[in-house]
Amino acid sequence: MTTRPPTTRPHSTWRLPALLLAVQTAVLVVFAVVLVVVAISGSSDDAGRAATEGGTVLALAVCSGLLSWGFWRERSLARTPSLLWNALAVIVGITVATSGAPLPGVLVILVGAITFLATLRVPTYDLDDDHKDDDDNNNE
Repeated sequence: MTTRPPTTRPHSTWRLPALLLAVQTAVLVVFAVVLVVVAISGSSDDAGRAATEGGTVLALAVCSGLLSWGFWRERSLARTPSLLWNALAVIVGITVATSGAPLPGVLVILVGAITFLATLRVPTYDLDDDHKDDDDNNNE
């Protein structure tokens, strides 16, 4: 039985998408907090709707944060969901840009596209990735 040599990639391969997704997470958390504050302060005509939107955006922030954490821990399993996430971010950016908010829309498009491209550099998922920590612990 032959074993493949371990593929080592520079940390930047993993860290760049992790940091870009962390930025997305931070923006989503701020947006969720603003929506909840609007709901609590009564600045919205429909406080329930603002609170629900805040909760939804917070749930999306958790998803983005988990993807970021996966990349930070060098888990290629985060690659495919991140590609989908960022492709959808580009679509959302186009929608926002064409709906009367061109600057935020363009920013969302740029961040989504850059993160998508950075994620392409991450290696594809390999079943051996599941046993990476197990092998490291057995060699001690």
